[in-house]
Amino acid sequence: MENSEKGLRAEVTTNYLRLTDAAIRAATLPPGKSQYYLHDTEQPGLAIRMRATGGRTWVFLFTKPGTRGTQRKTLGAWPKFNEKAARKAATVAAGEVVIGVDPNEAKREAKRQQLAERQCTTLATLIIEDGPYETSLTGRQVVNWKPAMSALRRGLKDHFDLAIGELTRRQIMAAVDRIAKTGKRGAAKDVRKHTHTFLEWCVGEGYVEHNVLAGYRAPKETRAQRVGRRTKGRALIDEEIIKVWHASGKLGAFGLLTRMCLLGGPRRSEPTMIEWQKHIMDDRITFDAAWTKMGLHHDVPRTHLVDEVLTAAKHFQRATSDYVFPSPKTGGQMSGFTKMVNRLIKEAAVPKFTMHDLRRSLRTIMSRCGYDNEIQRLCVGQKPRGIDQVYNHDEQWIIRKMAFDAAHDYIAQLVGAERVGKVVRLQRTNPLDPIKAELLGRLREHYAAGAA
Repeated sequence: MENSEKGLRAEVTTNYLRLTDAAIRAATLPPGKSQYYLHDTEQPGLAIRMRATGGRTWVFLFTKPGTRGTQRKTLGAWPKFNEKAARKAATVAAGEVVIGVDPNEAKREAKRQQLAERQCTTLATLIIEDGPYETSLTGRQVVNWKPAMSALRRGLKDHFDLAIGELTRRQIMAAVDRIAKTGKRGAAKDVRKHTHTFLEWCVGEGYVEHNVLAGYRAPKETRAQRVGRRTKGRALIDEEIIKVWHASGKLGAFGLLTRMCLLGGPRRSEPTMIEWQKHIMDDRITFDAAWTKMGLHHDVPRTHLVDEVLTAAKHFQRATSDYVFPSPKTGGQMSGFTKMVNRLIKEAAVPKFTMHDLRRSLRTIMSRCGYDNEIQRLCVGQKPRGIDQVYNHDEQWIIRKMAFDAAHDYIAQLVGAERVGKVVRLQRTNPLDPIKAELLGRLREHYAAGAA
């Protein structure tokens, strides 16, 4: 075996030899060469192209009348494309050369057709309603496909008639800058983000050769920008919670949805999808993993405050819809939060806030009641940190229910205009500790006796 390998190495010192799998395997690239050809001595034109990267490819070399130099047709990569298949393909290519046909013409024609298809495929064709991209997103069950499509259609509306292959980075960034100058930095960021994802999909589907936004890096944040980002979002103070709670009672189904966002901490779109028959259980309200942002199942226990909201919501039930919080106009899924939140802010006479600030407010209240960040994250349906999300599958329902009970007692004291200091707050250690649980029980008895 050793002698045969030495013979093969000696044989490939010339680039003309009978090409076999063993000979190709033993061949090495000459020093200083980026590529090298080994020619077959039995079948004219058949060769192996070796490259410095280690790749080895079967090729057929031929001359074309009226064209200077040697032409090359790639047959296949060795060793997946073996000697037998290569010789058969080379025979076919040689026959085409004899009858005057260019062996590469079929490949060139396919490229021309592909280029023609790209040139006639416009941006509008791909992002139109029920078009290829929207179908791809919905087929993969992307939760936020509607905001993604909306951002693309609004941000790139000036380029709808442009072939997708002609869309440039400058055109995209000009659209992003135009939106940012109106003060809507979040919307501008969404356009860039969703356009990048869309172009990656175009590359994968063969509509473009490369993503023109590939390698884009946002400018480094300044100190002022970092400070602004840190102050984005807020938790409502106690006085604001009282005002918002009472004002929401005047706004029908949206007002009840607002209370549910404060009590359960869901994202604003999640309560709009819950239905009486599917999601309202005896002891909890459940949010399906299919339409939560993180793709995680999320439950909120039915406390006394949650039951009050559900009882009030029954007055807004529609015969044509099973939604718990139906749209006041259509009876379907509620939308148009911007106008409704502005109306709530005006009615409550509080500084501007968002629906997501209600989620922050619940977590803040739970923290005041002594529950740590991990429990808070579980309560509002956020992903566990680190390796816990892989190994710990305990839903920790008991302690989550305790956290909600404590937070809702806190809110109940607020909206009832009673002194917040009477609320039983848990110690800032594990609430399941038996000693602490006993102390908490005594505190509850003490406050109950005082109230009596």
